Amino acid sequence: MGEFTTIGLEEVAQKFLRMEEAATKAVPLMLEAGAAVLVKAQQDEAAAMGIKETAGFIQSIAATKIKGDDTERYVEVYPQGKAKHGNDRKGDKSNVRYATIGFIAQYGTSKIPARPYMTAANEKAHQQTTDAMYEVWQGVNNG
Repeated sequence: MGEFTTIGLEEVAQKFLRMEEAATKAVPLMLEAGAAVLVKAQQDEAAAMGIKETAGFIQSIAATKIKGDDTERYVEVYPQGKAKHGNDRKGDKSNVRYATIGFIAQYGTSKIPARPYMTAANEKAHQQTTDAMYEVWQGVNNG
């Protein structure tokens, strides 16, 4: 009859557990670091494209709290909150969501040309975002 023996399997299992613990600790910090870079990039790009019609729009670009569950974690970066004005031309006095203003700026309308600040910022900041997240990962695992 055949025989199967292992040597050092417990050590490998312990290494996997340590990697899981490191990831559990690092991922929230990595997401926050990456989001901070992306927020700044989107704010800078919106300003560079002249999206200043609404005073608080650029400042409204922020990261959400960390979302997800045990298998997936993420943050979203987009304009949040509401402007203190409505659509005056239509007599609407309700507050307009900054996300709506951002959507119109990003994609345009039949009368407003697109100013894709978010796409441009995300592309420009891709490597910086990745680097910031990797730096956190290295700090947690080597620190």
